[in-house]
Amino acid sequence: MTQQRTLSAPQQAILEAGVINPDPAAYTMVNAIIVDGVPARSLRQAATDTAARHDALHWILDLDDYYRISASAGLGPALVPAEETDLRSLAPAGANGTVEAWMATQRAAAYDLWGSGPRLGFHLFRLPDTPAGPSTVCALTTHHLYTDEHALQLLWTEIVRRASAPPVSAPNSPDLRYSRWAAASTSTAAATSARTAAEAVAQRCEAHETRPYREYLERPPAPDAYGQQARTLGPVDTAEVSARVSVGPAAVYVAAVAQAVAEQTGHGRIVLHMPMSLRRTAAEAGIVGCFVASALLPIRVEPTGDRLVQRCQQALDFASRHAHARPGLLSRSVGRPQISLAIEQPGTARRLGPVTWSRFAAPDAGPKHPLSLQLSASATGPGRLRASWTPATLTQEQASDLLERATDHLNRLTAKG
Repeated sequence: MTQQRTLSAPQQAILEAGVINPDPAAYTMVNAIIVDGVPARSLRQAATDTAARHDALHWILDLDDYYRISASAGLGPALVPAEETDLRSLAPAGANGTVEAWMATQRAAAYDLWGSGPRLGFHLFRLPDTPAGPSTVCALTTHHLYTDEHALQLLWTEIVRRASAPPVSAPNSPDLRYSRWAAASTSTAAATSARTAAEAVAQRCEAHETRPYREYLERPPAPDAYGQQARTLGPVDTAEVSARVSVGPAAVYVAAVAQAVAEQTGHGRIVLHMPMSLRRTAAEAGIVGCFVASALLPIRVEPTGDRLVQRCQQALDFASRHAHARPGLLSRSVGRPQISLAIEQPGTARRLGPVTWSRFAAPDAGPKHPLSLQLSASATGPGRLRASWTPATLTQEQASDLLERATDHLNRLTAKG
């Protein structure tokens, strides 16, 4: 027996975006952590128990004869498969290489959203032991419809906590909080608010160029290939500029990228796509599910320096307040902006008693927009700025120039003194 579920507004937007994305694996998610100090069998049980109790991770989609999409979830415990591979006989480099190759294969595979099987699965790789004890990579594969990056970190924390604690005999009650939030996100009141927000965003985007890069004729050797290039960043400390002009780090990053795009293309008014969470309360911060919307960020890149950073903070504040804008209305009134910018947190090691865990490097993904930029930075360690693009958007030379310009501007904006 099953119960009907209501797809949330972010989930509906992902389904719409998936239809027009040329990469069938664009929304396949592969994420992993490396855990030291707890047996693999404990991790395996903790992973399946944790995932089973989150109702939002197991919704099955259905398409009727009128092409209407619905979702449902079973009333009993969900099946969560977990496979295991023993790599303890390999050298550490060989073991890590095996995991990386497996993750890359999974990442490139299209996810079957319409099948009736499990919505996610785990794979554990037993690595050579360390002085801290057993070492295991715990990898998860699913679709972006079911989770976002924040929810993944909630899952990993819960999994490690379960694996580190004595067995609990009491059954876990299913977590239905996302189901309630999803229904609220598509209510009549929410739809009216989303329409009003879309109108405000469309008005703000007037006179802004959504496609600052002109299409060129070069094509990659394979029809489904895409360009990519990355640049390593040194430590980036935004504390001084943030305190001086009362902005957050994201405003500094956006300013550096926006100025680089404006200089390279000659367009001083651009629109960026930026992932933003619709979690608005402390309670929502603890819910596993997909809350991410792709907000539009219109920026006028003039003047430069501190004033540009302040203007970018104002644009971020506006985008955050209107992130729930209805995507369909925006695509008709604004079009599809060419550039997306995702600001990601660098992976850091965490500890729970004697157990430590940290992110295992995920394989690079293809672009979800004609030009996708991912930026991660830290005040104490290295970061990265990566560009990936669809055919006919950039040349390798243009990409190199863009990354160099953005890095230079980031260094100037955060220079001491």
